[in-house]
Amino acid sequence: MKVGFVLPAIQKPSGWRTYALGLVKELSQYVEALLFVAAQEASAAQEAFPDLPIFSLPATQSASLRSWRGTWRLWQTLRAVRTLKLSLDLVHSLEAYPTGLVGHWLAAQCACPHVLTAHGTYGVVWVTSFFDRLFYRRVLRSAAHLCPVSQATAQRMKHFFGEILTSVPMTPILNGNDFYQRVPAQVALERRLPEKPNLLSVGEVKPRKGYHVSLQVFARLQKEIPSLRYNIVGFYPHNGYTQSLEALIREHRLTGVTFHGQVSTVELARMYQQASIFILTPQDGGGAGRFAFEGFGLVYLEAGAYGLPVIATDCGGVSEAVHNGETGFVFPQGDVEGMAQVAYRLLTDEALNLHLGKANRRWAETLTWARTAEQVLTIYQKVAGER
Repeated sequence: MKVGFVLPAIQKPSGWRTYALGLVKELSQYVEALLFVAAQEASAAQEAFPDLPIFSLPATQSASLRSWRGTWRLWQTLRAVRTLKLSLDLVHSLEAYPTGLVGHWLAAQCACPHVLTAHGTYGVVWVTSFFDRLFYRRVLRSAAHLCPVSQATAQRMKHFFGEILTSVPMTPILNGNDFYQRVPAQVALERRLPEKPNLLSVGEVKPRKGYHVSLQVFARLQKEIPSLRYNIVGFYPHNGYTQSLEALIREHRLTGVTFHGQVSTVELARMYQQASIFILTPQDGGGAGRFAFEGFGLVYLEAGAYGLPVIATDCGGVSEAVHNGETGFVFPQGDVEGMAQVAYRLLTDEALNLHLGKANRRWAETLTWARTAEQVLTIYQKVAGER
């Protein structure tokens, strides 16, 4: 089966990148894969997939009909797709929109079915833009199958686009991971609490990731454990949100909070191994208003690879990535006091900390890319058979 994969942005660390690299590498063992990427992503794609044919297009993401520039880039992309002389059995867009719009055009050009993956916010946020909404509705209506990365993402898509999706097959498929393959099992199974207690968060510093909440949790904990430290890894823009976090740190007179920005793979591994607890507290809302939410939460599985228990909030698909009371704890989004109390217990009860951490490692080992690919292949076969 010849499958054209339309890739979103993969240059920067993100859930999109992790999903694209993990799934395509697994599926390329079973299908003939061709990759379609934005021009600025071509070198990153070539480095990640040196053995696969890569087609460069003006855009596959970072374009919208909200602006003239975005509209022009999408128009150029449509023209480029229409010049392609290819035969494909199926097109799979690895993000909902505008990646899915490009995949929709490519499937029409090749007269083949279109399968669409949707990740969190970007599966629904287009309802806010009149022209993008019109095109996105067309993409959804014509899809042969939709594969949200969580039940929560599926439910929100049904909430905002239910009348479109009544006749479109939809199968939520949880993300896979290969974090546990990179981290030897003994790192997780032989782990002990570090002498210097510290919290760790990994993710871009933006409102949806909820750092304004996790910092309040840290503030409560540091009153009880003055030596506690908090390491935050992820892209750190200088904007109003990060200024508000800096103001919160001054207001509570917090010490030991470090924003590391993006770090190397080796440095990140070191931070995971030196952490006491992994905490990330996503919030509904943020830059995309009330439409923003966490699609799944791959980073909780990364923490599990290192044998860390996690503290999280019930936002989108997080409760599908974290088993409450088993691999960590999931709290209502505003329950700072509850999170602080459980975090204190995990910092002082080594047996509980290690028990949950090992369970998180076992959970990460079950969510493999092979498992995800098997479910996706079943959909490919069904769609191709119907064709």
